[in-house]
Amino acid sequence: MNPIDRLTEAFEKFPGIGPRQARRFVQYLLSAAPGSRADIAEQIKALGANTAQCSSCYRWFPIGKQASNGARVGILCDICGDSHRDTATLFVVEKDADIDNVERSGFKGTYFVLGGTVPLAAEEPARHIRLRELQKRVAENKLGEIILGLSATTEGDHTRNILQEVLKDLGKKISSLGRGLSTGSELEYADPDTIASALSSRS
Repeated sequence: MNPIDRLTEAFEKFPGIGPRQARRFVQYLLSAAPGSRADIAEQIKALGANTAQCSSCYRWFPIGKQASNGARVGILCDICGDSHRDTATLFVVEKDADIDNVERSGFKGTYFVLGGTVPLAAEEPARHIRLRELQKRVAENKLGEIILGLSATTEGDHTRNILQEVLKDLGKKISSLGRGLSTGSELEYADPDTIASALSSRS
């Protein structure tokens, strides 16, 4: 396969990107100055070298040069490492981008990134989300409330039902965002005021 088709296929693997959009990305890179292509390639390399995944919430975050050259086991992100956060409240989200949006709503608790949702036909939920890791996080921490901040979609509702069933015997208060989020919407794209409203009306 030639380099144009290979890169097109690579872009198609991005969420929400189809064949036409992927090809447009490649055409843009072909028409860009060599220096611009080199800079993009360098930034992609730096993304892996200068980021780490939080051992507590599983969010990806930028790290300093000193940390990037050493061990990354047990490293905490700036949110989990903040002593001023409300550690009794855990906000469970689907993906990293959801955290960025929820932060703008003024939420001051902590987070856990599931890594996706569970497809309706899935027989083993743990193959699609960090179910065991969440159970461990809840069991090992003194939590007063777990907020299930999942998208208002069919798969989001399905995943929410699974989590409620799995976590119900752990003795924690479990709530879900109020329907300030319209049906079919993803948390990543909701505005901060809508998220704040959904938080205040959670049940």
